[in-house]
Amino acid sequence: MAGHVDYCPIAVGVEILGDRWTPLVIRELSVGASGFNEIARGLPRLSRTLLAQRLRTLERRGLVRKEEAPRGQQVRYQLTESGAALSAVVWSIGQWAAEWMFGDPVEEECDGLTLMWRLHQCAIMDALPHRRTVVHLLLTGAGAAEGWLDIDSGLVTVCREAPGRDVDLTVEAQTAHMLRWLLGVASFRDLMIDGQVRTMGPANLVREFPGWFDTTAFAESLRRARLRRDQETVPA
Repeated sequence: MAGHVDYCPIAVGVEILGDRWTPLVIRELSVGASGFNEIARGLPRLSRTLLAQRLRTLERRGLVRKEEAPRGQQVRYQLTESGAALSAVVWSIGQWAAEWMFGDPVEEECDGLTLMWRLHQCAIMDALPHRRTVVHLLLTGAGAAEGWLDIDSGLVTVCREAPGRDVDLTVEAQTAHMLRWLLGVASFRDLMIDGQVRTMGPANLVREFPGWFDTTAFAESLRRARLRRDQETVPA
């Protein structure tokens, strides 16, 4: 490994993480993506050619292990012990950003289809409905998209076409507001009260829907950020 600016572990670490996409590839692997298409779906703005290059580099550096699959199936990628340890660093960077640098999403950060994929990644298996449930998502504004979450047997499938079953619950909101909820910036309840989210379906599904997904990954860091802002606005 060559090219460090000096003989220092920080310099080595910066070389590993010193581009836009490598930490995000590690993020996708750390939340359960393992096939090439799964990783690519979580990083829609990364070209497939560049993703393949990043995965080869991570494999060469001993951070990712590639497992060959039977003929006709995708190879699978997994973090090695070293890669899992680096994953903790990547999430720590996210915690720092949530506390010190994070705000509401801007238009170019809004992508409704990616949001639906994130919902699938954040699903809490034990909290999902026991009976098959179809959720119709209508995302408006910047990054507008339409899709369906087909929930069955503890799994969430993201569908761009209607899955051929009656819809049990419809959720309509601007993509930006749903991102704010999913990242823990705003509560689903507050967004509904403010009229930013509209739902149509049985009262029990409307009530339970937010609890099907883990939105707490950055909750503590965001809480500290809110406390700091509140203290700064208190008159001396």
